[in-house]
Amino acid sequence: MRSSFWLPTLLALALCGAGGQTVYAQEPSPMALAGAMEEVLVKAIARAENSVVAIARVRKDRTEGTFSLEDRPDAFGRRIGPAAVPKPTDPDFIPTEFATGVVVDAAGLILTAYHVLAEDSEYYVTTQDRKVYQAWVKAADPRSDLAVLAIEATDLVPIRFGDAAKLKKGRIVIALGNPYAIARDGQPSASWGIVANLARKAPAQPGESDPLGKGTLHHFGTLIQTDAKLNLGTSGGALLNLQGEMVGLTTSLAASAGYETAAGYAMPVDETFRRVVEILKQGREAEYGYLGIRRPNHPPHTPS
Repeated sequence: MRSSFWLPTLLALALCGAGGQTVYAQEPSPMALAGAMEEVLVKAIARAENSVVAIARVRKDRTEGTFSLEDRPDAFGRRIGPAAVPKPTDPDFIPTEFATGVVVDAAGLILTAYHVLAEDSEYYVTTQDRKVYQAWVKAADPRSDLAVLAIEATDLVPIRFGDAAKLKKGRIVIALGNPYAIARDGQPSASWGIVANLARKAPAQPGESDPLGKGTLHHFGTLIQTDAKLNLGTSGGALLNLQGEMVGLTTSLAASAGYETAAGYAMPVDETFRRVVEILKQGREAEYGYLGIRRPNHPPHTPS
């Protein structure tokens, strides 16, 4: 029997037991179990990483031209003139505003988080083959915190959706993203952990336009909480199960300000998520049904 078959089988036997008692067909060695776990993670990442992209956001008022550097000699006595500012399509360009996205259509549609968008901005997407494309917003929905960007590409690999309803606390998950713009070469970074909890609420963010600060569906308890490391820039990335399917779209919006080790969160891939994504892919506005209740201004009638 090939090792690619029996190692995952041994891992399953080691992790799953009947009645709280682990049952083995044959006692595996610790290295066999570790190797099986490693193989599962490697294969899950390989199935999904081609579908994860890096996003750079560039303000339209960004000054073009050259850096104002003094003309001085280098270590070999050569004169160094002013250095040109790298363009967003150059390999040496380092964005100051960045995020992650996942491919949802081979014809160039990229799903990301709505909150990574901004007014008067341009967007650039780097795919795993290191190609850089200028992107435009095809559709966006602030209530679900989802947005779809479009690029001129026809050979992308869409990510496979899983079912977040099957998640339980303790399930192993993998996060792929673009932390601190390190994946600007198109190679997403991976982290892993477990599902820490489900149905978490995003913290309220009151503002002038929204005094309650509950502008999304996720403020009412939808988020997956994970201890997988989700640093700045991983918003819009993929949270995977061990089959390499995306069960959540990662977001750093719920992390506490000033804490790099804050809990990670992801929007679950559920029925609402799938419906909104399909609508946004068509460039349409997502609609929701709401039931409102208003308290009358006059006191209730009291029978005599």
